[in-house]
Amino acid sequence: MVTSANMKMEDDIVYMTVLKHKLELENKFGVIKTAPLRNGMNLTPTEYREFLSSLAFFQNFMRKWLNEIYFKNGVQMPYNPKELYTSVKFQP
Repeated sequence: MVTSANMKMEDDIVYMTVLKHKLELENKFGVIKTAPLRNGMNLTPTEYREFLSSLAFFQNFMRKWLNEIYFKNGVQMPYNPKELYTSVKFQP
């Protein structure tokens, strides 16, 4: 899963807006997976695509929830939420 966001910090409060929150479905050769690595539920390729589609809708809902509810008033530093396991990396 890849999430990108804009961040601004003022007086030890971080203001974030999540821009993208989605699965990284393509492998390094540009081929989209048609089945999970471990298929304990014996999903067909059609069922797997339906699951991925439902997950994408949920992730879009999660992005909106994070922006409108969780990050609305900023987050007090130090940032260590118990609900979300996160790490922050900065691109050059």
